Amino acid sequence: MRLALAAGFLAMLAGTAWAEDNPGAVVAAFCKARLAYDEQATLALLTPSLLKVIDEAKARNDVIAKATPDEKPPFGDGIPYQAFPDAAQGCEAGKVTEKPGRIEAEVIYRFRDAPKADWTDRLKLVAEGDRLLIDDIQFANVANGEPDQGLRIVLFNAFDQ
Repeated sequence: MRLALAAGFLAMLAGTAWAEDNPGAVVAAFCKARLAYDEQATLALLTPSLLKVIDEAKARNDVIAKATPDEKPPFGDGIPYQAFPDAAQGCEAGKVTEKPGRIEAEVIYRFRDAPKADWTDRLKLVAEGDRLLIDDIQFANVANGEPDQGLRIVLFNAFDQ
């Protein structure tokens, strides 16, 4: 029922017929990409706006890396597409919530041997044409940072340190 409501909501936002994409399918594709460390598959799920922010952060990171080759640049470990760098054993869709202009879908990272290490991020999904794409990733529990930061904020603030 909730997914049917979400589908109708997104069709209304997009002004077009509902596409094959749905929040659960986007989370499943995101999880598959994250567990495989497939950045290209991750990038294919993002809005052009978020891709532009990532490209700008990568360019700034490269300038810093070249200027200070003996120091680790802000994104020396890559773009943080999840709150923690830990390699989760599992990843699955959680609760889907409708918000004004978007849908938020939980991404639950699981550790079979250490369930207390599980965490949940949220994808902010928007309709782009006839597809749902990720416009931001909300980190509910950011390692060494403020709670409820999103990828966009992390990318922006990384260069102010």
